[in-house]
Amino acid sequence: MILMSLDDVRPGMLLGVGLRNRKGLTLLGPGQMLSVEYIERLQELGYCAVWIDDEDTRDIPYEDSLSEATRLATTTAIQDTFAMTLRETEKLRTLSVEEVRVTLEDRRFQQAFHDNAVIERLTGNVDHVVGEVLDRAVLTGLGSLRTHSTYTYHHSLDVAVTATMIGRLVGYDKKMLNQLAVGCVLHDIGSIFVDSDILDKPGHLSEEEFRRVKDHTILGYLFARDSLRAGLVAAHVAYQHHERQDGTGYPRGLTGSNRVVKGAEMHLPGRITPLGEIAAIADFHDACSSDRPYRGRMPADVVWQTMRDAAGTHLNREMVEVFLTVLPPYPLGTQVEILDGRWRQHLAVVAKVHSGAMHQPIVRVLEDMNGTRVDPVDLDLRREELPIRGIARRPMVAA
Repeated sequence: MILMSLDDVRPGMLLGVGLRNRKGLTLLGPGQMLSVEYIERLQELGYCAVWIDDEDTRDIPYEDSLSEATRLATTTAIQDTFAMTLRETEKLRTLSVEEVRVTLEDRRFQQAFHDNAVIERLTGNVDHVVGEVLDRAVLTGLGSLRTHSTYTYHHSLDVAVTATMIGRLVGYDKKMLNQLAVGCVLHDIGSIFVDSDILDKPGHLSEEEFRRVKDHTILGYLFARDSLRAGLVAAHVAYQHHERQDGTGYPRGLTGSNRVVKGAEMHLPGRITPLGEIAAIADFHDACSSDRPYRGRMPADVVWQTMRDAAGTHLNREMVEVFLTVLPPYPLGTQVEILDGRWRQHLAVVAKVHSGAMHQPIVRVLEDMNGTRVDPVDLDLRREELPIRGIARRPMVAA
C-alpha cells in the first residue's frame, strides 16, 4: 500500500485502510473504490491523506503502532473524556482565565468529576496502549489518519504512543510509563478553555491570543490534577510539555539538562521533569507530522532532521538521539523522490525499512519525471547510493 495525499487520489483507486468517523463507525472500508463523490466528501470532512491499495504496492504492508481494537477503544475513551469536560465546563468558557483558575481550584467544582467511569475507562485503555508499545522494536514513523475535527483525539493518542516508546528506550519502568502515557493523552485537555479560532489561527497571534494559548498548560495541569485526579506526575506532563531546554518555553520558563536523568535529579527546582521532556519531544514530532488547517504536514525526513536541529535548545538532546534510533526518516509506504543518477526525479515508494540502516530503505520506482507510470523497479539504497527526499504529495509537473 502507499500513503497518498488526498489531492493526488484519483477516481477508481482502491482504499487500502478503512476510515472511521469520530464515533468509531466505518465510513469506508478497505477495498472500497473511490469515486469523485467519495473523494470530495473526504476532503470536506478534513482528511488530507489516505492509504491506497494497488497492484504495484499491494505487497507493502500497512503497519500501525497499535492494534485496531486498542486504537479505537482508546481514541473513543479520549473523545468521551474531552466531551465530558466540554459539557461540565461549558459555562467557564465565557470567563476570564483568572476566573477559570479560581473555579478549577474550587472543591465543589472538582467534586463533579469524582468517581467518574469515563476517567477509569481511559486509564484502563492507556494501560493496553503501554503494553502494546512495549512489544514493539521500532515506531512506524507515521501518525493516525485524522480529520481536522478529530485531530485532538488522535494527536493525544499518537503523542502517548511515541512518548511511551521514548520512555521505554531511556529505561523507565512500566509504572512510570503508564503515568507518562496518561499525562500525554491529557496533555492538551487545557485547550478546551481556549477559543478554537485562536488554536487554528493561520496567521500571527496577538500578544493576548498567545497568552491564552500559553494558559492551556496551566489550566490543563489544574484540571488534570484536581478534577480528573489523573495524578500529580501525569498532571505535570500537561503543565510542562511546552517548556524548552534553554528556558524559552512556557508557562514557567523551566530549563533542561539535555541528558537522561533518574533518581533525585528528576525533580530539581527550576528543571523540566524527564516525563515533561519526553512529552515535549512526542508533541513536537506529531505536530510536525500532521496536516493542520493552516499548513500541510512535513515529509518524514524533514521532521527527522527538524527534530535533530531542535535538540539542545528546544528538546532534550540525549533523549532525541535515542528516539531517532527507532524513528525511520523514510517510513514504510511513503513517497520519495530520487534526486540523482539514472532515476533522477522519479517517484518511488518506500517498500522496506532496514532496522539497522533506516536511512537506506528499499524503494520501488513507480513514475518517471513526467508523472508517467513505469514498470516497478526495487532499488536497495544500501547498495545503490542514490539520494532521496520524502514528499508529502506528488510534485507538480510543469506543463
